[in-house]
Amino acid sequence: MQKLAQEQNDKIEKVNRERKYHQQNTAYELNALSMQWNELCQKNIDIKVACASVESHLNELRREAAERGWNLDAVTENGQLANSES
Repeated sequence: MQKLAQEQNDKIEKVNRERKYHQQNTAYELNALSMQWNELCQKNIDIKVACASVESHLNELRREAAERGWNLDAVTENGQLANSES
């Protein structure tokens, strides 16, 4: 009986070591994925901020062009803006 009990304890210990090994490896993987997720979220935030900044700048340029009387829809073949002030 003692031998059977010892064999069972050895099996239990082996299973527990394997479980611990897999949990530790999974923890490393989860931490790495979590860090990657956070980095990607931060990049997305940075991109959204940059897009908003560019959009704001474009709106300011459009407003400025309208004040000068430029028709931004009327672009000549050489790429110059048509100026209605001329």
